[in-house]
Amino acid sequence: MLALACEEPVAVPDSAASEKRRIQSANDSIMQEARQIIQTGDLLLRTGTDFSSDQVKDLCKVDKTFSHGGIAAIENDIIYVYHVEPDYYYVRDKVRKELLDSFWNPANNYGFGIARYNLSAGETSTFISYLEEQYRKKIPFDMKFNLETDDQLYCSEMIKKGLARSTQHRITIATDSLNDRSKYRLIKRYFKLEEKQFANREVVMVDRLFVNPHCSLIKKYLFTGH
Repeated sequence: MLALACEEPVAVPDSAASEKRRIQSANDSIMQEARQIIQTGDLLLRTGTDFSSDQVKDLCKVDKTFSHGGIAAIENDIIYVYHVEPDYYYVRDKVRKELLDSFWNPANNYGFGIARYNLSAGETSTFISYLEEQYRKKIPFDMKFNLETDDQLYCSEMIKKGLARSTQHRITIATDSLNDRSKYRLIKRYFKLEEKQFANREVVMVDRLFVNPHCSLIKKYLFTGH
């Protein structure tokens, strides 16, 4: 009678899990490096993976890299980002004070950037106080992109107005006219506006926030895994 030897099963590497860990480690390293660079008052930019982000980037006139921006505030070594974005259910459309890891979540972004305005310590403090005020007031996203009003704000409008207040208009952010008719159908559908509500309106495109003589783009990053 023959005795058959039983071999121990050979563990097969889980390539998918291994790749996932590699990607997470690479992105964690990127974020860790960025945290060492960020200062309070910095402009934090991101490039979203969703369709609306593509459209926002395409509206930019000079640099079509980024789709959204916010301002960093460091409190007790924790980095927060003041920003505002649309929510068509009007639940999360108010000015936010969001944790950095959430704002730059690699699952939702291709990459990000850090830029810095030439602000004095006093100007930075005033800037952050202005943003905190909008956050506490729960100012909603400005669906009509109207620079003449302050009771609703979109991301680059809030930054423009905050910089103007904190620097006594030393730093001004340029505007561009919404006059590209090829974009009108998309704007009407996405923002649920009539053409007369936005046609030729002066707006602050995301690229104007950092394509500015008072701002330096410190570094750009691309996340791994996209």
